[in-house]
Amino acid sequence: MLHSHLVDEHTALYRLYDGDGSLLYIGITHDPEARWVSHAATKPWWPAVETKSLEWHDTRGAAEAAEARAIATEPTPFNRAGSPWAPGPPQLGEDEVAVADAKKNLSELLTSVRLLRRAYFLTSRGKRQAALVPVELGELVQQAGGPDKAAAILASHVGSQIAHLKAQPGVREDS
Repeated sequence: MLHSHLVDEHTALYRLYDGDGSLLYIGITHDPEARWVSHAATKPWWPAVETKSLEWHDTRGAAEAAEARAIATEPTPFNRAGSPWAPGPPQLGEDEVAVADAKKNLSELLTSVRLLRRAYFLTSRGKRQAALVPVELGELVQQAGGPDKAAAILASHVGSQIAHLKAQPGVREDS
């Protein structure tokens, strides 16, 4: 939500460049130093930033318009919203569901987990964040002492099964 005191405040359009002068990111802020501290704490690409430029606008609205034009016409690898160069949504596997989609279809998803005995990974920005699993599996994880202990038990068991199969005559490992 935009605070009303920011609407008429001078706002900077900023551009961030790497050491070769390639444009990395375009944004707006009324406090560039604070914004850059925020980027440094949250953006994995921040260490590549070597040069910054500022273009001040009389109002936030004017800066937003300039930002939209810049993002639409200047290729950057890290701007997503409004950028024609931004990659499309990550391709998800059939057992993966974006968190936003899971929220919209939670009842359907839970029914699939319960009745079809499926497990789904909830993803955000292409990374797995959590899993929805049948209740019995969740209870076994709990009985094992939590996810870390259950994973160790399962890894040990699967590892011994693989070793047993490899030791059988006529079984070869494909590379």
